[in-house]
Amino acid sequence: MAVFRNVTYFLLASGAMACGADSTLLNLVMPDAQILAGANVERILGSPLGKNISSQVHQTVPELPQIMQKAGFDPTRDLKEVLIAATDKGQNGPALVLVRGSFDPDKIRAAASGTGRKVQSYEGATILENPSQSKGVFAFLDTTIAVGGDLDQVQAAIRRRSEPARLDARLASRVAEMSDRYDIWVVSAASLSKMTEGISSPQMKQAEDLLKAVEQISGGVKFSANLDLGVELTTHSEKDAERLRDALQLLVAMAAASQKDASAAFDLSALKMTTDAKTVRIAFTVTGEQIKKTYELQMARLQQPATPPKPAVQNTGITIQSSERDMGTVVLSSTK
Repeated sequence: MAVFRNVTYFLLASGAMACGADSTLLNLVMPDAQILAGANVERILGSPLGKNISSQVHQTVPELPQIMQKAGFDPTRDLKEVLIAATDKGQNGPALVLVRGSFDPDKIRAAASGTGRKVQSYEGATILENPSQSKGVFAFLDTTIAVGGDLDQVQAAIRRRSEPARLDARLASRVAEMSDRYDIWVVSAASLSKMTEGISSPQMKQAEDLLKAVEQISGGVKFSANLDLGVELTTHSEKDAERLRDALQLLVAMAAASQKDASAAFDLSALKMTTDAKTVRIAFTVTGEQIKKTYELQMARLQQPATPPKPAVQNTGITIQSSERDMGTVVLSSTK
């Protein structure tokens, strides 16, 4: 699950899939997978919004082409699809990252050699190991498929090339639906409360009762000129769905009210929540203009000069006494 959580940030930044999840990648996941997420890089980068984001990234990091050329890999050209699979075994349960694209294993191996990564071969696949960890490898099955995760999980995925995994039929159907509808998607047949076991965040503890009501979650993000978000939370009963919707609406209202800047790029009050039997549906659209505004504001903050240090207080040897309700006792000692 740790791998699953970390790579989610990567998916949001890059995106993958043309007409549903690729069957070649799905055949490599563990048969007991309960959580699947993916992204369609080709579709995202081909959208008006994706083209704009790609252009801005290259303007912000002009040295990026040289870095990618050295590594022999350009994600905007070579990356096609990303699929993440995980079980419901808790925060550190088994997980895999599977990638379809165009790779040059020899170039990538040469670039990785400078980092101290060890190289081994397993059933015809090239595996790059991290010398500082007992776990965590990346394997190239050929020039189009790569797999990352713990060594034992990656080796099992390599073996499944000859004996493909068979996902639960309902889960596979949901994956096909979500991956066809969205450019970045997630489907979980595991309850949220089980997925978050071991996370000690106080906020997570407060939401524990709500999470227990959620049996399944699915949804995704669609890229066009805008960004459309859709989430479906399936609960145990219609009553649970209504309770969850009301609680989420309250949280969103509180967050919207706390927005200090009236010109905030994202208007949380525009988020829509409805119930359909046992399912809570959430929909939210962010326009391309709003995303552009957010990006420009972030870049402006990063470019602001550092705040100069405050001048040192002079030592005068003076003691100021006031009530504890105000500022208490302040002693300005003499330097003499």
